[in-house]
Amino acid sequence: MCRTDMEFTGERVVPGKTPQTIYDEHIYRYIFAASLAENKVVLDVACGTGYGVGYLADKGSSEVVGVDISMEAVGYARERFSKDNKASFICADAIRLPFLDNAFDIVVSFETIEHIRQYRKFLAECRRVLKDGGLLICSTPNRRIFSPNLAKPINTFHVKEFWPEEFYRLLRRYFADMTLYGQCDVKLEDNSVDRANYYVHDFNDDELISSAYIIAVAKKQTKSRA
Repeated sequence: MCRTDMEFTGERVVPGKTPQTIYDEHIYRYIFAASLAENKVVLDVACGTGYGVGYLADKGSSEVVGVDISMEAVGYARERFSKDNKASFICADAIRLPFLDNAFDIVVSFETIEHIRQYRKFLAECRRVLKDGGLLICSTPNRRIFSPNLAKPINTFHVKEFWPEEFYRLLRRYFADMTLYGQCDVKLEDNSVDRANYYVHDFNDDELISSAYIIAVAKKQTKSRA
């Protein structure tokens, strides 16, 4: 019997308590990541309650490690999603990851960077723990949709939201061969959201439609060998 319980506050997904539409947005990002993570060693930074770590382990990743700054969330995750030699959880800060350099094939981190004031240090840490040629799969809300004319985000858990071009330029400082994808397209004429399709797809951003969420897949540059 699981002893640790959590309430849904809006900060982290809690399976069974988070509204279904919000849960679907989140789990479909892991569905996308799983297509790239088969037989890979994966780190999930800011894994929250661990449901995504469990999903990746079940879908073929060779090993998945989840990290979150909340001991409560880590306790919840350990009780529900730990799997011997496949899925484990550590309480740690995203800007001080407790791993050696070049330790992981893939780092995933969904809806994290907008919560972190030292977001450049976060990206540097993600790059450090990735193997050469490894992938960062990272998502964030599109500021064009969520806070275009505001000095600070509406969501009180967010410290900074990014315009698509701003997010792209930032990640290019740390990674190469980057592609942006999108999720939950919004019709700008009436701000209606496509809730019929949560799948990650090519990023849309024009005068008619813009993706509500930006998902980046970026590769760590392989060091040249003399």
